[in-house]
Amino acid sequence: MQPFEFIDMVLFLGISQGVFLAVTIQIIQNKNRLANRTLSLMLIIASIMLTGRFFFTIETNNEIFFRLALFVDILVFVFGPLLYLYYRRLIFNEKSKYTLHYAYFIPAAGMLVYHFWTYQFSYDGFVLMVQNGSLTLSFLIIEAVGILFNLYFGRRCFQLLRIYQKEEKNNLSYSQHLVGYLSAILIIGSLFLLLWIISFVLAYGFNMYSSFLSYNAIWIAVSVFVYIIGFYSLKQPDIFRIPLYIKKQIKRKERLDDEMIKDIETRLEKLMINEKIYLNHKLTLVDLANQLNTSTNNVSWLLNNIHNSSFYDYVNQYRIKSFIEKIQNGEHHHHTLLALSMDSGFNSKSTFNKTFKAIVNDTPSNYIKKLNTI
Repeated sequence: MQPFEFIDMVLFLGISQGVFLAVTIQIIQNKNRLANRTLSLMLIIASIMLTGRFFFTIETNNEIFFRLALFVDILVFVFGPLLYLYYRRLIFNEKSKYTLHYAYFIPAAGMLVYHFWTYQFSYDGFVLMVQNGSLTLSFLIIEAVGILFNLYFGRRCFQLLRIYQKEEKNNLSYSQHLVGYLSAILIIGSLFLLLWIISFVLAYGFNMYSSFLSYNAIWIAVSVFVYIIGFYSLKQPDIFRIPLYIKKQIKRKERLDDEMIKDIETRLEKLMINEKIYLNHKLTLVDLANQLNTSTNNVSWLLNNIHNSSFYDYVNQYRIKSFIEKIQNGEHHHHTLLALSMDSGFNSKSTFNKTFKAIVNDTPSNYIKKLNTI
């Protein structure tokens, strides 16, 4: 048995934290429930992977721990599908709960079959086969499939993120600041995959091995990164999930006739000018459509084709106009700009500044300075 080292303590703490997070996330009520259920499963898998590595590092000559470490490699093939499932359940609202197709688990099933195949060999015989290179080809194929499989689901996650970025402005009048979080996960995940590819090429192409840049080290890092996602989810607000449409039909200009357009426009103007519905910080396309007693598709079509605007831009034009009216009335002498922006319907300083710059082509402070010189 090897002496207990610092890396063993890190692994042990990681295991306990993973179990803690997996349980705690499920206790949180009404906060991204389906997505967090998937995240809890990822945390449990990460903990199992670290457990396998933990026992393997402290006792490499024990057959049970050795076999356990080999079994843990099966879980490498489920991270990609689960991350895709987490993204889809977190940011999209679908008519029926999305589940993963059984075909996504074929590589993991294949790895499980390979694992049981190794049981025909004794521990000493299997170690000898590893040392003399008899299993090099099978290890190469397993790692290559793992890399390609995770690259595939990484690409699909990027596609989901692009759809979300496109549809967010058509459904929300505010920013959920979700793109940065999801992008960071994919960027760091892509970095791990790149390091894995480099270690794969060095090992099988040049017979060069590194304890730092290795298959084991990378997957320990991935497991720890999953824990970081878990900690973030504890303080993550409830996300408004955007409808995910498979658009097969071509948009038609004649979706609404002139009479319907006039009717919806009249009611829309009343809501925006008289009732000032834009003051709702969390206003969504669904909310507006319900107020207009029409479908979200009708409202979206009207804004895109008649006003040449997204829902986000349309609503925020009224918010900026409200803010400017407050400035012209001198309210900024008694209240902060942030307070005035919040009173105008914005929910964050960054969204307000970005929107003001886009519409007015100036910063709020510079606009006020210019106004004072007139």
